[in-house]
This record gives sequence, structure tokens and C-alpha cells, in this order.
Amino acid sequence: MPAERQNRRKPRNAKAGPSSGPKFKVPALEARDGLPGVSKLKGQIRQTKRLLAKDKLEAALRVATQRRLTALEADLALAEKRGVEKKNGTKYHAVKFFERQKLCRLIRRLAREAEAEGASDKKKAKAAAELLDARVMLNYIINFPNSQKYIAIFPPEKEGEKTEEEGDKLKLPRHLTASLDDESLDKPTRKRLEILIETKRLMEEGTLSGTPEVERRAKVELVAEDKTETKEDKKEAEADDFFDASDDESD
Repeated sequence: MPAERQNRRKPRNAKAGPSSGPKFKVPALEARDGLPGVSKLKGQIRQTKRLLAKDKLEAALRVATQRRLTALEADLALAEKRGVEKKNGTKYHAVKFFERQKLCRLIRRLAREAEAEGASDKKKAKAAAELLDARVMLNYIINFPNSQKYIAIFPPEKEGEKTEEEGDKLKLPRHLTASLDDESLDKPTRKRLEILIETKRLMEEGTLSGTPEVERRAKVELVAEDKTETKEDKKEAEADDFFDASDDESD
């Protein structure tokens, strides 16, 4: 029996035959999620457009090629969006983390003040109102879409300023006391206020958690995507100083 087993073994220096090794190809990393990379999609789009440019293309083939071009362009838009989301998610991760920590501290403090024994009804009501605003802002941070540049809740700390530990205790920003009718609001401030108001509405209807510090729900889309954005719009957005305040904080 041992002799038979030995005969069936391949010699160590035997060359691999055509049947050796895996019989399937491992998919490329960029395609494992079902969507090719941006550069590959752009190459496929160029090829498809060259085919459509031929004069003697059969009618049926032209229709099929046009459909393929439409599908490829849709895939490219999704791939580019995915790239932007990944970039922004990495870029603003630290800013969002520290802002969440600040708001969680504020929420704990305001919750104690809203239930403090011996405090006046006026002080309790003020603390309860600020507690609601703090929870709205926390939901804003948690659900802010990575497809857009993040607009910070807290102003960037300037050099030489005292931190909340060294100076006054941490204060809640008064973003929700502003009005959209105020024409003096700059673009990032107005955009942040719009998203905060939408966040508060979603909390009131129950779509978002009323206690985000303890209950995490599935993220919702706070900002509608503009599907008609052109290349010129993207260039203007990059050149705009729309998010200067938050960019400084993330560096």
C-alpha cells in the first residue's frame, strides 16, 4: 500500500501541466464590487464612441452600441461619485470625530442641567432647548453626505485662543437661531443652516433618532444630489472658497 501511494506521487521537479493551478481567474480588485474603475470606464467609453463614429455601422449594432454608451456613462458617474465619497470621507474624518466628541460632552451636560433639582424653570427650559439643538447638530455630523465637502459646526480654533479646557466651558454654536431670510448669510453658513433645518425636520417625523448619542439609525440623504452638474460647474466649485472655513480645520 505505501508503495502504491509513492508511485502516485508526482516528482518534486515535475513541470506543471496544463491542468495544474486554479481553473478560474481572480477578478481585478477594482471590479470586485461590480463597478470598474474610472480610468477603465473612460477607456471603454472612448472605444464605444469611436465605434459609433463609423459611417458604415449596421443599424442594429448602432442601437446596441448607443445603449452600451449610455450604460457606461451612468457607471462612470457612479464610479466618480464613489471616488469623491472616499476622498471626502478620509479628508473630514478627524474633523467630524472631534466635533462629535464635543457635542456628546455638551449633550451630557445639557441633559443634567435640564433635569437639575433646584434650578429654575427658565434655566431648565433653556437647557432643554439647547439639548435639542445639540442633538440636531450631532445628527447633522453623523448623516452629512460624503459626496459633498463638509461644513464644520464649530469654528476653527485660532492660534493663541484659549481652548474650552483653559478658558470658558464649551458652548453650543448658535447656528439654529439664524434665519434663511437673512441675506447677509454667506454660502457655507446658508448651506449648513439648510441642512440643519432638514435634519431637525427628519428628527421630528421620526426618520432620524431623537437621541443620536445613544441610538444610531441608518444614514439618510440630507442633501439632494444634483444630477445635472456639468464639468464647468465642478471647476467652479473647486475654485470657489465655499468651504474655506472647514478646509482649514481639516488640514
